Order: sequence, then structure tokens, then C-alpha cells
Amino acid sequence: MSEANLTRFGPETFASENGETTSRSATFNAIDGPARLLLRQDEIGGVSITVNGETVVEGRFAGRADVVAPLELKSDNTIEVSVDGDSTGSGVVRVTQVTSAELGLQRQGYFGLNTSDLERQRKFYELLGFVGEIYPAGPETSTTFARSLGFEDNYLIHVSLHSLQDPPTPPFVDTVQFREDSYRPEPPYQKLNHIGMTYATYSTPDLDGDVEYLVSKGVEFLSRPTTAPNGERFAYFKEQDGAFLKLIQADEAEAKESHPNLIRLVNTNMNVSDLERSREFYRLLGFTQSVPCSQAGSGDFAAAHGFDGPIEFDGEDISLGEGTDGATIQLRRWKTPYDDAPPYPPPVNHLGIDRINFYVENLTETIAKMNELGFEQLGPIGGSPQIGIVFFFDPDGIKVQVAGPQTV
Repeated sequence: MSEANLTRFGPETFASENGETTSRSATFNAIDGPARLLLRQDEIGGVSITVNGETVVEGRFAGRADVVAPLELKSDNTIEVSVDGDSTGSGVVRVTQVTSAELGLQRQGYFGLNTSDLERQRKFYELLGFVGEIYPAGPETSTTFARSLGFEDNYLIHVSLHSLQDPPTPPFVDTVQFREDSYRPEPPYQKLNHIGMTYATYSTPDLDGDVEYLVSKGVEFLSRPTTAPNGERFAYFKEQDGAFLKLIQADEAEAKESHPNLIRLVNTNMNVSDLERSREFYRLLGFTQSVPCSQAGSGDFAAAHGFDGPIEFDGEDISLGEGTDGATIQLRRWKTPYDDAPPYPPPVNHLGIDRINFYVENLTETIAKMNELGFEQLGPIGGSPQIGIVFFFDPDGIKVQVAGPQTV
């Protein structure tokens, strides 16, 4: 059982506009029960906050400490915030609710990467040392899968699953080529600070040798191996369509004489707009283990991330707990430079990395619990009774897929 203090609304910033009293309203989901509202303010002056028709905060708060108000929430809630016209500052409103659940996540199945040319991409994985492959993996067209992915019509695809192990085992790279009218020619995220999934990280015992080898084969790296402030040695490179992947130095195995030496998937990255909100969402999913990983730097460190000036981000590396495979997500909240562009909307047919999959013990029970907790489901269940899939959105709209057996 995992417990988390979920952000049900916000954080949203409110201020008066053009010296006039300004009101805004919004709706949000939660579960029946107690919660709290937090107002962090900076000379906001007069403010009134109403939740579900009841005024919970009202007064003038300029120069005062944060305001906390208890709430009782329902499954569907409405909040209205009104700021007086004489307010010169702003206020940030967040509604949180402590929630517990057992969602049954067991391990990461794969991250999804879309390509414009599957045959070319298969050769690229061979170059990287992915010796295991399931191909073809999945039907070329499927009504149920299409609806679960957010398509209004059927799709046409090629699919292959790639693994560093033979026989192939998770976690995979789920590589998909959407074809004909199913294809959306939007490029992968162009910078590493874009909100959403921007890269996946693999370890190698010979980072320098592998980089030299891959460069000789025409692979594009952002820089030569670089050492981060926390001591990690790393290098980013791009796959065939421009999506980012990352190599890090590891001492967990001896290097082979031949290249490359990739050992395992270390983590998948998620850039988020609010670290607290995302951290608690993934804690509820079962990511109970956490290691802080905030960094800042300039020079070679910034250049290795593709930026000319200084960079800074807050972060946590979070993992599934005991009894799982230890799948790790890198949560990053970029501070400098910050890009507030949202992740790609559905369906998931653009280029680049866009989705992450987890196996669950019982898909039917997981879906029922997620719906009960008020989380947005992208579409209906796809697949078969033996293995079904469904997508949910995380707080930033990143697509999280759960897969597993269904019960009648």
C-alpha cells in the first residue's frame, strides 16, 4: 500500500489584471474526504477563494505567511479565486489530499519510441548492441489498440520490441512506425528541457570506448563524455529521427573488447512542471524509493546538455519498491532554461519518446482503482483478456500505460 499527498488542483498563480478585481474558476477531480488548500502569496492583498460553493479563504494577506485551509472534497469539485484590483502581487494556490492505494505495479515493460523508418531503426539498435528482438510485435492494425491510444479511426503500424538480452526480456524499447494516414510528422522534442519524456539512459562499463565507436559509425553526440557536478560521467546522443538517448559510465561489469558495451536500461526521463505534484503522483503508483538529484552548472556540463549558457534543474530519481525490478524514473524540473511547452497531445503517433509502460498484477483492479481515485483515462482498454492495456495521464499529461491480465 502506497500513500501520497496528491495535488488535486494547481499549483496555479492568481493576480489582478489591469488594476481590476479578477476572478477565475476551474474544476478538478478528487475523492470524497478531507483535503487542504495552501495559498502562498506575495503581496496579494485581498483574495477570496471558494470551493464547492463554500468560502474557505477570505481577507487581506499582504505581508502575511502562507495560508492553509481545511477542505472536504467530492469526486467533482469547483474552485473560484477572486483577487482584488489593488493587489500588486500574486498568489499560488494548491489543493492537496492524502490518498493511499495498492495499484500492483510490478516492473517497467518498455518505453515507447516512434520512428519514421522501422527497418532503419532496427539496424540502429543492432549497432547499439540490442541482441534481442521480437518482430513483428503486435498486429498491423487493431481497433481496440487504436482506441486505447487515442485514435478516432483505426491505425496502420509496424512494431518491434528491442532488448539488450537474448532471448528478449523487459524492459524493451517499443519501436513503432505509424504508417500512411496514421502518421503525424511532428519531430521529437528538440531540447532536453521540454516537458515530457525526452530521453532514456543506458549504462556501459566503457563510456569513452563506446562513444568513440559510435561516433565512428556516424552516431551524433551532443558532446564527448562529460562529468556532472554529482560525479556522473555521461554523454547524450541522437537516434535516427533525432530523439535523445543517454549513456553513463558504470562499474558494474567488465568491458568487452568489442563495442558497444551497453548493460541495461538505467532510467527513463520525465521533465515536469512541478516536482512536488509529480513526485506524489508516482509515489502513489508505487515509486516509494527516492534519491534527490538536483544539479546546476555551466561550461562543459551545460554544453553536454545542448545549451550555451548555465543550466539548473531540481530532480529526484524514483524507483519501484521491494519485490519489483527497481524500475527508475528520473523526474526533472528545469529551472534554467525553462520551457513550459506541454507534452504532445494524443494520439501517440508523432516521432520520439512519448509513453512508458508498466506491468500490473491485475489490470481490471488497477483500472478500477485509478478511476475511483479520479485519474483521467485516455481511452478504453486495448488488447485481449490475457494482456490488456490502458493509458492514464500523469499531472503534466505524460502518457503512462499499464498492462496486465484482465478478470471478468
